[in-house]
Amino acid sequence: MPSSSRRGTLAGIDTYIVKTVEWCNLNCKYCYFYNSQDTSWMERPRFMSPLIFDKVVENIRQHCIEKDISKVWIVFHGGEPTLQPLAQFDEMVQKAETLRADGIEVVYKVTTNATLLNDEWAERFARFKFNVGVSLDGPKELNDSMRVNKAGRGSYDQVVRGLELAQKYVGRGLNLGTISVLNPAIDGDAVYRHLRSLNIQNINLVLPEANYVQEPLPVRPGYGYFELMRDIFDAWIEEDNSKVNIRLFADMIRAVSGLTFASDQFGYAPVNVAVIETDGDLQPTDNFRACEDRMSDLGLNVLRNSMDDLYMDPFFSYCREQQDIIPKACKDCKFLAICGGGRVTTRFSREEGFARRTIYCNDLYRMFDHIERVLTSRGVATQYSNA
Repeated sequence: MPSSSRRGTLAGIDTYIVKTVEWCNLNCKYCYFYNSQDTSWMERPRFMSPLIFDKVVENIRQHCIEKDISKVWIVFHGGEPTLQPLAQFDEMVQKAETLRADGIEVVYKVTTNATLLNDEWAERFARFKFNVGVSLDGPKELNDSMRVNKAGRGSYDQVVRGLELAQKYVGRGLNLGTISVLNPAIDGDAVYRHLRSLNIQNINLVLPEANYVQEPLPVRPGYGYFELMRDIFDAWIEEDNSKVNIRLFADMIRAVSGLTFASDQFGYAPVNVAVIETDGDLQPTDNFRACEDRMSDLGLNVLRNSMDDLYMDPFFSYCREQQDIIPKACKDCKFLAICGGGRVTTRFSREEGFARRTIYCNDLYRMFDHIERVLTSRGVATQYSNA
């Protein structure tokens, strides 16, 4: 019987998405933060204060010591993080560095639209070995149909300028990749070829944050999310370049092969992510913003609550439980052991909560099946070979 080899669960939080900036110079049409169900951002300060960030670090330290957690991921997020004054960013990183004195390994990430990147920012990212994810969906016409500025103009040219600048710092400590929201408006092989023409080697494909309340981006007749993923996958396989990594597909291959995987887009991903807003509010992962206005507002704040308070919060616990509850429609699915009904937020409906299968069910099923067939045709055994 096929099995799930997901990453083991953790009795605590090891990933911290820190909203150092809660505004953006772009106005992306599909943004789950500013253009979705949730409106709480309107009431928060634009920048996180040094006092709040210092308290975040101390709470992380306390949580790691209490839970015996030796490695954490700190993600600088927004909004657009590079809107923050650089000197303040420096102070924040130096504060986070103090965690190492307690034997805590710190991995830094930042998600940016790259339109404001300059050498000073890139040098800082390189110095502290940041994993930099640049949001770029594909060719200019695709990117600029969704990723626009406040005046409605496309951002592609500015993004590519920032991307090319960041590439100069790869090899000096900066680890670079792109984050691409999947959009069936154009064919997948064109998306892949374009990203590769920019010499991108780390590609993170993201399904639009959607559910039965917040619909996915429109699809073309006969060309939806499966067809898009399939064509990108086939182009990747055809190039056969071991230096190019597409996280979504690497996770799917490992899952189909019965190997350990850790994906936040499918499977039984552990709920071990904390979001800290600019005012210090503690919340579960941002994906819940696409479900219902203020669903993730728990009344917790870093100035008066610990990370353990968040982890043990009834809603946070409920989210963990829901991730492991199998939707009835999935009981007999061939890929149940690796899909698990899909990411919990993509299962949300107002009538049934998180009890439905993912809105991307058909696309994910067909993609798992396609990957299994490709692996089998190449003589690679999968956990479904004799199923």
